[in-house]
Amino acid sequence: MEIGIEVIVIALYLILMLVVGFLTQKVGTSSSKGYLVANRNVGALLIGGTIFATFWGGGTVMGGAGAAYTSYNLGTVADPWASGVTLIIMAIFMVPILLSMKIGTLGEMYRIRFGKRGAYVASILSVPTLIAWTAVQMVAIGKMLSLFIGMSPALSMILAGGIVIIYTYMGGMLAVIWTDNIQAAIIILGLMVLIPSSVCYIAAGGNSDFTVNLDNLVSGLSIVKDNTPNDFWTLFPSSDPDHPSGITRTLKGFLVWMAAWCGMGLGSLASLDITQRVLCARDENAARGGLLTGSALYWVAGLGPIFIGLLGIVMTQLGIFSSIEIGILSNDAEVLVPLLAQKLLHPLPMAIFVGSLMAAIMSTSSSTIFASAAVISTVLFPGSVGNKDSSESILNDKKAIRMTKFLVVIIGVFCIGISFLAVNLYDLMIFGFTLLFACLFWVVVCGLFWKKANIPGGIASMIVGISFSILGCIYLSVQAGTIVIVPDDSTWEIYFTFVPWIFSGLAMFIVSMLTQKSHPPLPLTDSDGKVLKWPELEVNLEKERSEL
Repeated sequence: MEIGIEVIVIALYLILMLVVGFLTQKVGTSSSKGYLVANRNVGALLIGGTIFATFWGGGTVMGGAGAAYTSYNLGTVADPWASGVTLIIMAIFMVPILLSMKIGTLGEMYRIRFGKRGAYVASILSVPTLIAWTAVQMVAIGKMLSLFIGMSPALSMILAGGIVIIYTYMGGMLAVIWTDNIQAAIIILGLMVLIPSSVCYIAAGGNSDFTVNLDNLVSGLSIVKDNTPNDFWTLFPSSDPDHPSGITRTLKGFLVWMAAWCGMGLGSLASLDITQRVLCARDENAARGGLLTGSALYWVAGLGPIFIGLLGIVMTQLGIFSSIEIGILSNDAEVLVPLLAQKLLHPLPMAIFVGSLMAAIMSTSSSTIFASAAVISTVLFPGSVGNKDSSESILNDKKAIRMTKFLVVIIGVFCIGISFLAVNLYDLMIFGFTLLFACLFWVVVCGLFWKKANIPGGIASMIVGISFSILGCIYLSVQAGTIVIVPDDSTWEIYFTFVPWIFSGLAMFIVSMLTQKSHPPLPLTDSDGKVLKWPELEVNLEKERSEL
């Protein structure tokens, strides 16, 4: 195989991303509204594409295929299935409120309902998950380029991460949206190259001299169907007590299953990058249509890695994989996708697929880095994307842009560094969103929908949630004799998903109710101070402002 073509495609792809960043820098990034929320003028199609590309990262492509290979479809409940539910919930319940608030990030909502202190705590808890998710993408790049072109994982992560930082820095949210949509198209093209080749390879019995045509596709699919394990496609707890996912029809199995749906599906409601895309929409219809389009794209494309996992199982059963390849997959099933691509594709299709994987990974990286930077800058400089023309707002506008650009660089470099510590893509990604579910679910839901939620209740809810999560990590680390961040036992998956979440909710309710007089709840307003919900609470705003 000629390596040169893959290297050329990667180089051209990276240059294209830099060009997009440069061009978008010239259009509408002079104000914080342009830089942070793309002037709130993005249509449904672009919103759907950027949401799909944001979710569709290395954890989904490589991690999802690996999870399906080892645990069947049940092992992928959290992603893509639960993730798609998130987008539908947001489209139905949250879009009208979020758009009416005229905010730049979810951090501003925290500040409006839970004050400066609550916003600081929420932002501190939000950012680590996005950093971990970005680190997952960097690790995926390292694994991929190491297999494809022999580049060292460390150099791969530094190169790709540096390009992401540069184009995100230059073009802001508009660059992220356009590059996401370009990347989404390349991603789908890549799957259209790899999956038919793999099916025809099975039809040829593992003969490297195979041809991709309709007859071989039909024959290969028939072989795959005949060799599909029982309960491979089920999304419900299995009746098979030996199901590789461990999600069986027992009390523990049902709890693990619910944890998979809730941790990622509901935890993602507090994800900064998804909300930020909603806030870029030109109107409510565009936001809702974009979320539903993104969900549909994600579920349909999400079948790709799962099906690749199945193809890997069939190849193993039929002896098509060599003992060396089986050993590689036994050690790290997440390299299944690049392993198949390297094994089956000729130089040009290989180059296309390499580009698609780069697209998937870098789109997620740019989104998470920018969301992390934006939430901090908008919390520090509130109202910067509102409609006020006061001297303070203009000053905050400039400060917010400078701060966001600075943080893009700092957070991006930090993510590259953290990526050297990350190991398992899929589990780390899921655990990150499980922490959001444990710490921030109640703050988001109660902040938008519960009138009596107040500052002490919100802060207590977040602190209690993260405290129970940290205690769990400490206990596991002491037991293992080494630092453990991601639990590898299903019992602890249940603990990390539900115990912190339950106590976080109790803290929100109990503390809020006990402190109603000392800390009256604040109304929900837009970024300009106009009351949107609970106008009877407006009197509490002056008291809060005087204390600040």
